[in-house]
Amino acid sequence: MDINTLLSQIFSTPAHHYQAFNLSEQKECVADALAAGVTRLPSLLIDGRVLRLDDHSPIEHYVE
Repeated sequence: MDINTLLSQIFSTPAHHYQAFNLSEQKECVADALAAGVTRLPSLLIDGRVLRLDDHSPIEHYVE
């Protein structure tokens, strides 16, 4: 099981909403990630709140 599937199972419940953006594979989601408040990758978006993880790369890397 990959990490996205695991997190989705944990946080996509009636009480919580989990959203993942894989910008290396979903370039069309960059605007949605920015609108949600994502500034660094990787980040988790749970219940509309951005939870930053250990910095990996700036989102600007994916903005064209």
